Amino acid sequence: MKRAALYMRVSTDQQAKHGDSLREQRDTLNDYVKSQKDIKIFAEYIDDGISGQKLERDEFTRLMNDVTAGNIDIILFTKLDRWFRNLRHYLNTQETLEKNNVSWNAVSQQYYDTSTAYGRTFIAQVMSFAELEAQIDSERIKAVAANKIQQGEVVSGKVPLGYSIEKKRLVINDQSEIVKAVFNHYLTYNSMRKTVGYMENDLGIQRNYQSVRNMLTNKKYIGEHRNNKEYCPPIIDSSDFYRVQELLKKNVKHNTKRTYLFSGLVECAECGKAFTGQSTYNKYFRKSDNKYIDYSSKCYRCTQNRNNIRRCSNKKIYYEEKMEAELLKIIQKSIKNHIATFEGSNKKIAKKNDRTKKIENKLERLKKAYLNEVIDLEEYKKDRSALVSELEKIELEKTEQPRDLSAYKKILSSDFLGQYRSLTESDKKIVWRSIIKKIIVDVEGNIDIVFL
Repeated sequence: MKRAALYMRVSTDQQAKHGDSLREQRDTLNDYVKSQKDIKIFAEYIDDGISGQKLERDEFTRLMNDVTAGNIDIILFTKLDRWFRNLRHYLNTQETLEKNNVSWNAVSQQYYDTSTAYGRTFIAQVMSFAELEAQIDSERIKAVAANKIQQGEVVSGKVPLGYSIEKKRLVINDQSEIVKAVFNHYLTYNSMRKTVGYMENDLGIQRNYQSVRNMLTNKKYIGEHRNNKEYCPPIIDSSDFYRVQELLKKNVKHNTKRTYLFSGLVECAECGKAFTGQSTYNKYFRKSDNKYIDYSSKCYRCTQNRNNIRRCSNKKIYYEEKMEAELLKIIQKSIKNHIATFEGSNKKIAKKNDRTKKIENKLERLKKAYLNEVIDLEEYKKDRSALVSELEKIELEKTEQPRDLSAYKKILSSDFLGQYRSLTESDKKIVWRSIIKKIIVDVEGNIDIVFL
């Protein structure tokens, strides 16, 4: 008696509607086995919702393990496209079957015969066309999805937190406040661990680290998706979103033993690589009691000039205590210059926004004048074209969003230094990371601050 494996597969509900349902496949295969006197069923293998172009199918893998274990003599399936829709995968699998003396039969397509060269060539040609059909379908689906995205329509039922689907489009719901709270929390503390804990303990939402990172990097929250910059209404301001991205790029690893105030911020002026924090351990002799005292200092060194790596000429060690003192000495003056630069830029952006609103109001009044027959169609077209052209020119000039300077202005307060010295090291670290993008240091010990 031949030991038979019954293999069944559907990839979509649409296939089931066209006579390829799992139930119909099972009935067909069982009817075939009953009509044969030398076949008995060893096991059934069912892959539900998996494309025939994929080789990694759970039940298919189990079937091939049984083949190599010598448990199968013949594999039965209804049609060839239930077995494979990829020629390369089919040929590789066929080689394994032949090594283990296992044959197969498409019971609804008895004209396939693998015992002759002509039969094997015919099957290879059929598989080629099946693969081509599957690829054409895939390209068609991708094109439809791309068109929907361009029109601002959703292409799946999976919706980011803070949005709902209405009339095939994303709309903001009440949970958007949760999204804003999560982004603000990360901007404040710059800690994935604290943000995950905040979501679970304060907001009652349990998410893992990767899920929260995916949320913080999802461009739909600023209204963008793929090539559509106006895909949906934004929840997060774009300037805040990109500040989060800059902080995430630093990928700071927290040292559980010591807090390094400037970890992930210090950059080498010579090679442009990041510095890492480390501790140095020394002894000094205390004359008062004739004892050697151990002490340690936190410092930073270029990653390209540590241990056996000698790729940078910057061999200098920058001690944290000295770097902190230098930053406190120059920070307020540097911030004043920074604010002055961006306040001027913010004023320009505000003026452009005012001009945009005025032109939009003119367009609305022009439309009403035409509808009320105050002006004719030709005059309406002419005036509208001029206003639209002016509006497009302003939009091209808009290359940035207004900067939020409130965090910088707090540091200019008269009691900042006193407040700073009363903070814990963790809080001091948060202060620096809330305003500084990077600290560039050279071999002479000079510091250049790049603000967020």
